[in-house]
Amino acid sequence: MELLAYFYIGLAAFLVGFTKTSVGGVGILAVLLMALAIPGPASPGVLLPMLIAADIMAVFYYRRACQWGILLRLVPPAILGVALAWWFLSATSGYNFTKLIGWVILVMLALDILLTDGLRALVRGRLLTSIIGAMAGAASMIANAAGPIFGIYLLQLGLNKSEFIGTRSWFFLLINLIKLPFAIGLGITTSQSLTLNLYYLPLILLGAYLGKQLISYINLNLFKTLIRAAVLLAAMRLILG
Repeated sequence: MELLAYFYIGLAAFLVGFTKTSVGGVGILAVLLMALAIPGPASPGVLLPMLIAADIMAVFYYRRACQWGILLRLVPPAILGVALAWWFLSATSGYNFTKLIGWVILVMLALDILLTDGLRALVRGRLLTSIIGAMAGAASMIANAAGPIFGIYLLQLGLNKSEFIGTRSWFFLLINLIKLPFAIGLGITTSQSLTLNLYYLPLILLGAYLGKQLISYINLNLFKTLIRAAVLLAAMRLILG
């Protein structure tokens, strides 16, 4: 890889840690940076162990704030979404995976922007909950990009900041651990990629620590606007090549 690719991976590792213990949104940018560094289907497989490491840190910080009732409704359909996405990735060949990641990111970004308001009366319905769970599982398996749709759902439930992060952290730790055997079976998480992950573990831990320390100082509205702009530009770069 070129030197710039290693920089992208390092920045992605830091952002993964930061987003898991603070505000959402940065994780999508990490997905895009990884896709720029490692084009093709390997990039989600390299990122997955980093996400698991950051999830463990987030669960450590917010382990008592999880709303388990919400998880019990969301995890089963999410597992179904993971399985369907795995089948799609196994059965499909010849597609441009980098562009696929770009399109998945754009769809998640559009949902983040368009559906933030007006869902509060609907989110407690079983059908919508199942759809959200399945979409989150599928987007996570394909591109590690379930953050926006899952974040929208949790925000509409009226959780406080700690409950939001705690519930999100436990959900993604469980789903990412479930995804790991699928990723190994697809050959996108390998012994070589795990070795690369170890080099960047300190940056993940640093990001997680700073995210926990700085969350109370972040202007959420400005932060989300900047992240959305960065995500849009990076996704378009993936799609247009």
